[in-house]
Amino acid sequence: MDGHNVSQLCEMLDSIWTELPGQEVVYQWVEWIRNSSLPHLWLDGKIMLGQDTPTPKVDMRAISRRVSLESVIPSMLSYCSKKHYQAFLEDLHMCMICLNQSIGSNFIKLPCQHLFCVKCMETLCRMHVKEGSVFQLVCPDTKCNASIPQHVLKRLLCEEEFERWDRLALEKALDSMADVVFCPKCVIGCMEDEDNTAQCPKCSFIFCSFCKELWHPGKECLTPEQKIQHRKASGRMSEREMAQELLNIKELYKDVRLCPHCRMAISKTAGCNKMTCVSCGKYFCFRCGKPVNGYDHFKDCKLFEARDIAEWEREMDQIQIGNQIRAQQKPLGGILRCPKCGERNFKDDEKYLFCWACRASYCQLCKRVVDNKRMKSEHWGSIECLGLDKF
Repeated sequence: MDGHNVSQLCEMLDSIWTELPGQEVVYQWVEWIRNSSLPHLWLDGKIMLGQDTPTPKVDMRAISRRVSLESVIPSMLSYCSKKHYQAFLEDLHMCMICLNQSIGSNFIKLPCQHLFCVKCMETLCRMHVKEGSVFQLVCPDTKCNASIPQHVLKRLLCEEEFERWDRLALEKALDSMADVVFCPKCVIGCMEDEDNTAQCPKCSFIFCSFCKELWHPGKECLTPEQKIQHRKASGRMSEREMAQELLNIKELYKDVRLCPHCRMAISKTAGCNKMTCVSCGKYFCFRCGKPVNGYDHFKDCKLFEARDIAEWEREMDQIQIGNQIRAQQKPLGGILRCPKCGERNFKDDEKYLFCWACRASYCQLCKRVVDNKRMKSEHWGSIECLGLDKF
């Protein structure tokens, strides 16, 4: 088509654009070009295409037929992407972590299209790198589990933190590989053979991948107790040292389980049997070692051990006794201030305070409003009163 016809089409497309402010216009353009462009140019349905002839008044938006689509389409997509990014930087967005609004230049947009403010993302990434839980560096959205890419981490972390992340990520990736073991002498990653042996590429030490001792073909691995017995038999350990070492091993493995996902050793000192692995962030049952999701698993396994329940009850008793002592420090007939309006009131009850100004009754332990008699009789010293309903 010559330059005059192209200019007419561009003018008509401009008018369609102005009629649809803020709306998608490409489909309208395509339909108009397909169905109405030829009548608009007073053509009979046939167009004779020839060589382009340059004319001085050709619309600058017209693309010559001599330009290949392979170069035109990437150029159009790049222009569209730049405009979208510019609009993102200028618009206001809300961070779903801190719920603050700011312009897009203060936000990080992840490949999963979720966006959060730079400050919250820096805090999140630095916390996981500091604690070593690099496998939990994923999108903070509750319904998303996409990993945070490396180029984003490099922007959010300082040089020292990024180097630590890189080292930890490599170590944990190697730990998760079933055929990679570490040399007990120089701590270098080695490939395990089919016969459970490995050779260190640095010191050439050949060792058993199970017990990390010198390769012993056809023999079972020694247990920690058997190793101690051998050291005693060779004269390198006394009877007393052997007994102490056995007690240490027993105490060490008493409250240790291996994570069923990444095989990290996890120790439990207190609390319930639902454990969170500090390495991969997955949940498992400390009692049986199986992966869990929620609390349905603990219908069969106990969530709390008997000793944990007894300790918890003792702690609750101490809390209740302490609260009662604090509430009774002022004797009857003293003056207390209302926790709501601050008015001075006469103390005529050990448990509840009635304010003559705001006409409300308050528990002297937790300072909550307690209205009717039934609530008063059930509230004092209850789980709600002690603040245990939050746990």
